[in-house]
Amino acid sequence: MRALMALMLALLASFSSKASYLDQLELILMSPTPVIEGQKLHSKELVNYAYQTNNYELIWQNDVAVSQLITALENAWQEGLKPQDYHLNSLHTLHSKKQHTLTFDLLLTDAVMTYATHLIRGKVNPEAISNTWNYQQYEISPKKASEQLLYHVSRNSIPQGLAKLKPKLPQYALLKDALIFYHNLPERAEIALSGRVLKPQKRDDAVPLIRQKLHDLQLVTQVQGVDSTLYSEDLVMGVKKLQSLNQLAADGIIGKDTLAILNISKQQRIETINANLERIRWVENSIDDEFLIVNIAGYELYLYQQGKLSWKTNVVVGRNYTRTPVFKGQMRYLVVNPTWTVPRSIARGIIPKVKEDIGYLDKKDFMVVDSRRNPVDANEIDWENITSRSFPYWFVQRPSEKNSLGLIKFMLPNKYSIYLHDTPAKSLFGQEQRAFSHGCVRVKEPFKLAEAILADDEKWSAQALQNTLETRETTRINLNKPLDVFLMYWTVSHNFDGLHFYPDIYQRDKKLLAKLNQPL
Repeated sequence: MRALMALMLALLASFSSKASYLDQLELILMSPTPVIEGQKLHSKELVNYAYQTNNYELIWQNDVAVSQLITALENAWQEGLKPQDYHLNSLHTLHSKKQHTLTFDLLLTDAVMTYATHLIRGKVNPEAISNTWNYQQYEISPKKASEQLLYHVSRNSIPQGLAKLKPKLPQYALLKDALIFYHNLPERAEIALSGRVLKPQKRDDAVPLIRQKLHDLQLVTQVQGVDSTLYSEDLVMGVKKLQSLNQLAADGIIGKDTLAILNISKQQRIETINANLERIRWVENSIDDEFLIVNIAGYELYLYQQGKLSWKTNVVVGRNYTRTPVFKGQMRYLVVNPTWTVPRSIARGIIPKVKEDIGYLDKKDFMVVDSRRNPVDANEIDWENITSRSFPYWFVQRPSEKNSLGLIKFMLPNKYSIYLHDTPAKSLFGQEQRAFSHGCVRVKEPFKLAEAILADDEKWSAQALQNTLETRETTRINLNKPLDVFLMYWTVSHNFDGLHFYPDIYQRDKKLLAKLNQPL
């Protein structure tokens, strides 16, 4: 009888306790902006669904899973995220006191749901950074998220569950390695040269510190030189590599720009990597095994096949006032021997040249057409009284080596009228800074790109492309399968030859970092 009474009292106490925290839980989660112990819950819907799925029982009754999650949150910096965004200080305090109450449970659940959301689609809304953003934001299913959470809690597999949410793009893992590398770098004093420049085989008291910094960056093997103040050959090779990885002319001469690169702090590098890890999270869930990325900031194009970087080449992108937009498109067809219909904004500059010399049209292979693309005799136009506003025609450039689109273009229909194309201005690809276009992307080796894209189409071998080119006839080539094209803005990227940092040509890092570093 006593045993039965004790059992009933225990059940009653348990019921009373559960009823009590259920009331608290309901009260907290009903609030539009729930706050517990001064901590705002950031993922209210996901948290609510998790407790509903768990029959409103406490979720974190497994000490192993608790420790696993707290460790994962402590290491969020390795993803370029802020551990403090996930209630870490409060969780540490409660965990150290073994106070695994409803408060602790709620904060832990909110922390894991918020962290998981950031891993899947980023912390910052990209539309707040760019008004041309058109990537679909990944939709998170509360039901699936809750089921996965309870599954991994019950099996002590929190690290494995979180790992599945991280971007699979190889670039992401390489940037994470770079982030850890820079975190572990020692702080060094700033380098100051005794003169304006330091040339090979010259001496400077700053050479030992230069050697130290290059050794830190694994660009020279010896931490000490035989002749400590001599700018020796091994240092020159290290500086050339540094210049190449930072888009400077690799001449081995340490001038103002190279010195500025040497003096960039480890924290600045960490911030740059953090920003670009976030950019990858924005698009990861849009990526298939085969895709093409144009890195606007890096002036480079990367072709990924079977999930791996297979080929890259240089590109020219938009000037600062005609910026190439960030967006996702699908390449659907190529055009060999394209014509170019000159945009009105550019046509304004052609009219004065034609007024001065009607022969300018023939020199540049231009013809004049009406709105229905019917040819118009340029000699019959009253050029003297024409203005850019009153000009009723269009300039169209015929297929030729002079054509501004070159000999091939790659079409990805979009509202910005942006596409990839060849160019007759080949010399621009030799420049370190390559923001020269009106917004479209000029490709250095367009026919190699065409061959790679058409590799699975038996009709279009390299020879077939060449034969078509020689006809001088405009020819459209449809792709068997549309190719996703991502116009991205990466200011750091790991390429075949190492980690490259690029100038922030459109000044976008600062805005992103302000939001990324802002506490939730």
